[in-house]
Amino acid sequence: MPIFKLQATVDSTNLIDYGLFTVMDKTTVDTLINLNELEASDKLLNLKVRTILWSGYSRKGTIGYGNIDSTNLNGIGLTEVNAYTAFIENFKDKERKFKKIFPLTTLSQSQYDAMLDLYVATGSFNFAGTPTRQFNLTDYIKNRQWDYIATAMTLCGADRLSRQADAKILMLGDYGVYKLRSLIKEQGIQTLVKEYSAGQLTTAQTKQAEYIYYAETKRFLPNMTENRKRTIVTQLS
Repeated sequence: MPIFKLQATVDSTNLIDYGLFTVMDKTTVDTLINLNELEASDKLLNLKVRTILWSGYSRKGTIGYGNIDSTNLNGIGLTEVNAYTAFIENFKDKERKFKKIFPLTTLSQSQYDAMLDLYVATGSFNFAGTPTRQFNLTDYIKNRQWDYIATAMTLCGADRLSRQADAKILMLGDYGVYKLRSLIKEQGIQTLVKEYSAGQLTTAQTKQAEYIYYAETKRFLPNMTENRKRTIVTQLS
């Protein structure tokens, strides 16, 4: 059965006019900086962690801030601090690879953040999309056609919300609403308590949740045995 493919090029018929929108930070969007002097902004990193969210126990195949390392997945749990450290190490490793191969020598901070985020998420900055609609960004990058790239990100359909967020960063310097990590951690703890109390966790997840809850709050979850409490205290001593 043939695969129906949508238009995967940007032209006058589908180009989004970003002049209609408010630029949140003109300096971030317009000021060019040498590539070797650029680093992922704190705003981008915050966008990533508040989108991924923190879980101290294995959940939906990941743990912490999207960590898929089997040692952590099958370990005693991952505190928010350790999860953030692991996230940053993984992100920075990919960022170093990105800087070695990106073809332009100068970028604005918003251009850098958007293209880096695409690379970290997909392993490529040259393409955005799915088999039914994949945009080739190579020439758009070479020609600095940022509105074309942002349009492709918006229309590509793959990981739609994240690519639309990249387009807003790229053209408008809009990273959304900053969220403190303390609030992200509290949200993770609330989810932990809810799922633990509802009996939704496996035996392995339950042990991780019990450990992490005590590690983060110095309190025990309800209905734990005295032996289990002593084990956790010993693990943290």
